[in-house]
Amino acid sequence: MPTPRTMFSGRAWCAAGLLAAALLLLPWPASQARAGNLAQRSRRLKVVLVVFDGLRPDHITADRMPNLDALAIRGVRSWQHHSLFPTVTRVNASALATGTGPSGHGILDNSIYLPAVADRVLNTGDAPDMLLADSVLGGRLLTAPTIGRRLQAAGMRMMVASAGSSGSAYLFAGGAGTPVVNADLVMPATMDPMVQRVLGVPPADASPNLGRNAWAVDALLRVGVDSLDVDVAYLWLSDPDHTAHGAGLGSAMADSSIRAADRELGRLLGGLAARGLEQLVNVMVVSDHGFSTHVGDAKSLRKQLGAFADSVVIAGSAIHVRHGGAGTRDAVVRALQRWPEAGAIFTAPGTASGTANGAASGQGSVSGTISTASIGWQHTRSADVLFSADWSHATNAAGHRGDTRQSGVAGHGTSSPYDVTATFVAGGPAFRTGVQASAPSSNADIVPTILHLLGRPSAPAGVTGRPLLELLRRGATAPVAVTRDSVVAEVAGYRTVAYRTRVQQVWYFDSTRTTRR
Repeated sequence: MPTPRTMFSGRAWCAAGLLAAALLLLPWPASQARAGNLAQRSRRLKVVLVVFDGLRPDHITADRMPNLDALAIRGVRSWQHHSLFPTVTRVNASALATGTGPSGHGILDNSIYLPAVADRVLNTGDAPDMLLADSVLGGRLLTAPTIGRRLQAAGMRMMVASAGSSGSAYLFAGGAGTPVVNADLVMPATMDPMVQRVLGVPPADASPNLGRNAWAVDALLRVGVDSLDVDVAYLWLSDPDHTAHGAGLGSAMADSSIRAADRELGRLLGGLAARGLEQLVNVMVVSDHGFSTHVGDAKSLRKQLGAFADSVVIAGSAIHVRHGGAGTRDAVVRALQRWPEAGAIFTAPGTASGTANGAASGQGSVSGTISTASIGWQHTRSADVLFSADWSHATNAAGHRGDTRQSGVAGHGTSSPYDVTATFVAGGPAFRTGVQASAPSSNADIVPTILHLLGRPSAPAGVTGRPLLELLRRGATAPVAVTRDSVVAEVAGYRTVAYRTRVQQVWYFDSTRTTRR
């Protein structure tokens, strides 16, 4: 059976190739990748975004991550950066591609159910599944404009180098239209011979993912900068997430993966300096989500919803009702509210006092649930019910706080603050020095910030994040006004509070707390 990489060299590429036709005209001379003196010629590169998959901000220390810690000291950092909920990879990869959350971009979890595409759950980590969906949906898998397309329209170039899954790379690039170099996916297919000539055969997947992370850094420098001469480069490093899922949060192996990933950041920064770009390029570093220890039961969800097995489709933490309508939806919610593993539960906006819209009140359409609109998850594709596993502040054996009632060893995805809180560090000529952010931010704010750095100060249509002006040398100097609120949803024996923060007109979903009696 062909791999995703070879599939994109043949017929499967054709549907997406029409979307990327303009990119086929870009020059990719191999001679530039072999340039002897890297600093001799001028380059267009202005912004690099680096994603450390699953990196908690408390992992950034001088001992464990000296390169990232030094960047934070000479630049800016935040302890209030947010992952979009659900706090999973492809939801946030899509946010980093579009500047909006799932309400705008339409990728609602790591697994998604799109009946118009297939009568099965699609894996967003699998590029062939994403290509199928994009083809059937006419290029509208992502329902918000991407930064790659915006830059292309402005005569600028962008590329993605990724050590993650092929589907993640596809969404991180914003679908077809932006050059991608990934071990299992090269887009457009015409670029594949040059990639093989410059980089060689991609390393095998491993934990820690040393080879693929290094290969992705080489791809950014030798393909993105030297050959494509891009204005913006996106880099995805798959650790610590790739290793910590199996080895555990704070384990020796997970810790070694963090140290190794930081060394790759050092190689990237050294490569930029060798090309004369050290003082010219703004480097932004984020993570797609935080991380928690898992203490739940692998089979308990299916057992809890067994009575509805023929009536619902479960896609990640979303539950789609196929039969039974509102009656089945309400029964599913009641089953979840009785289930100790479940925390917050979300449904479509309801009404309050018979007149007020649930989006304003924060109440969902089923009593005891929070509105999906109040957490940025209201889309035409949204499931009938979304839930988060419950969580606690418990400390694991390695001394890391935060566990969730999910199965497996460790991971993310919930509305726990340990999953929601992500990494943000930035440095370069446009950023202030020695600053810690006083206001929250999220992965939806990265695109508008990059566009601002490129001289496009007004957020275009479809972008719901905000440019982080308070972190820029020439940005806002007045204190950022921050407003906090909470939404309470309760029914007999079950109570959930959802916490949110607002900066200007942008809302950030902070966490939830669920109690039972």
